[in-house]
Formats: sequence, structure tokens, C-alpha cells
Amino acid sequence: MIKYFNHRLHRLSVVLQGCSHNSCKLCKLWVLLVALLSAGCDSGDIEEKTYAVSDTGYVVKLTVRISGTEALDRKYTLALAGFVSGDNYAKVQQSLPTDIGEGETVSLVMSNVSEQVSTVEFVVTNRRRERIVTLRSISLADYDVNAKDTIRLDLGTVDLSPFGCLQQGVFNVACIQCHGGNGRSAASLNLTAGQALSQLVDVPSTRKEGMFRVVSGDAQQSLLHQILAEGGEEILHYNHTEVASSQFKDNLSALRSFIDDWINGLAPPAVSIFVP
Repeated sequence: MIKYFNHRLHRLSVVLQGCSHNSCKLCKLWVLLVALLSAGCDSGDIEEKTYAVSDTGYVVKLTVRISGTEALDRKYTLALAGFVSGDNYAKVQQSLPTDIGEGETVSLVMSNVSEQVSTVEFVVTNRRRERIVTLRSISLADYDVNAKDTIRLDLGTVDLSPFGCLQQGVFNVACIQCHGGNGRSAASLNLTAGQALSQLVDVPSTRKEGMFRVVSGDAQQSLLHQILAEGGEEILHYNHTEVASSQFKDNLSALRSFIDDWINGLAPPAVSIFVP
């Protein structure tokens, strides 16, 4: 660095020799400034600034093996997300990549999760980061934030297709108690894993004549849509809307839209069905 300034001073002195009387005053000021700069230099080493990165809060690692590669509607995202109690919108979120193939294993790490966050969930969210369907949830109150240990959420193989998300986050949570989970199936409808899809889609209702449980490509004509919609309490003898409201009171409207999007995305059957 000193050699550099000495070189510049030499060049300036050469220029000064050719300056007029008036311009020399200005040139001398420049020489003085450069001299002061060079006098303040040491060996030329410049100290590098170091910025500390905060390591406060929780660290959560999700590991999941992907099954069911049928993509969600683009308005939805699968993510590891942190929620504050009483708030249905994620405070922090790490999205799952969309280009994952069948059978692939993926890991997501979310660091510096604030102590304000009450639950970390593997969840379907919309573009506003609103919770739609929770696939797995852990309470951070069960962990010591000062332990600095990574909280591991190993889920194994999970069906992440739209129907797979409904199976895990809706049917397994709110429906199978009456529909297949206790050895009996109300209305001859079994909604346990491996049975639900075939017993819902384009299958006539045993309780509402002339209606189908789910009409492929047409949510409005589907009995599932109608019994969960506002005003659907009286369609069947059992109030399904009340059950849904108690289980999903903070996000029922968004969940209804997710179910409708799944139904509307189903390909119509090869042979059309009659809906009166």
C-alpha cells in the first residue's frame, strides 16, 4: 500500500513541475492530501469486518420421503411452517421444492425459530401463508430453546398428492371416527386410508337419493361439498358442518376451497353420470 502511494506522489510531483503559478496551489493541496493518507497506512493489511449471525431460537429439521407426486394447485404450497398461537398465518415458512420425484427423500431445515412460535407444522398453505391442512404438528413448548439441539421431524413416506393431504389432515382427523375407524362405517362409507378414494369419487350416496358423494370435476354437485358448505346442516340427518367447524374453526373457509379445488381437478369419468 505504501509503495502505491509513493508511486502516486512521484507522478504528482512530475505534474506539479509543469503547473502554472495559480494552478500549483491546487496541486499542492492534492499532494498534501495524498501524503496524509499514505502517512496513516500501515503494512497494507486491511482488517476484515466480521458479522456475527444470531443463533438464537429453535432449529427444526423435517425429513420426508415423497409419495403421490400429483401436484397441488399452484395456489397452494407444502411447507414447514411456524405458527403463533391464535394466528392462522405462518410467522415463518420454509417451502418444499416442487420438482421432487416419486420416492425421493427431502430435508428442510428452519433455523432461528422465535420463541413466540408455538407450533411447527408440516402443512399446506396458500399464497398468503394461511394454514389450510396440517399434516403433522409439534408443540415447541415440549422443547428447551436453550438446549441448542435440532428438533427432528422424521415423517417417513407421506402421500403429498391433494387427496393424500386430505386423507391425513382431514379424514384421519375428523371423519374416520364414524367412517371406518372404529369397525363400523356410517352410511356404508369407509374413509380410512386405502378405502376413502374409491368409496367417494363418483359413488352414489346411500343417504341422499340421486346424489353422488363426489362428482369428478364438479364440486357444486358433490354431496361432500354441499354438506360442508354453509347451510348444509339439514341435508343429512347428521350435522357434518358442525363437526368440520369444531375441528377446523380457524380455517374452515380455506379448507372448503381446498376440497373444491381437489374435486374440480378430478377428470370426469369416461361414462358420464346423471346428476338431477
